[in-house]
Amino acid sequence: MKFVFDRCVARAHARALNEYDKDNILAALDDDPRFKPTSKDVDIIEILSSEKPKPVFVTSDLNMKTKHPHERKALAGSGLTLVFLTKGFNSVEILVAARRLYQVWPRIVSAVKKCKSPTVFDVKLKGEALRNCGLTKDL
Repeated sequence: MKFVFDRCVARAHARALNEYDKDNILAALDDDPRFKPTSKDVDIIEILSSEKPKPVFVTSDLNMKTKHPHERKALAGSGLTLVFLTKGFNSVEILVAARRLYQVWPRIVSAVKKCKSPTVFDVKLKGEALRNCGLTKDL
């Protein structure tokens, strides 16, 4: 299985988790030559959704599903499983966020593998770590 980390998630997280998780491929958008720092989110979603098999998209850009209707629509139609790192991941020290990702990563992988349809998950920095938020198409 392939997980692609959005550029709003520290590239170091994708690289470190890729070393930790030898069963899956984890990549950062910044390491993929198809994407530029100026690439629009809807274009990124379109390109990722055209991959076979489709990767899991990991992002902390909560605006994609809450504030930008065109991005939410693109996600809903993408067929991608989504993992949203919720509030706090980008505002704490990188080691605090990394520790949380390492703690919850096996649960993320297990939950994603059990999905029969593209699904949205939230990962919290504190409290209950992983929450299934329903089908991607229902965003």
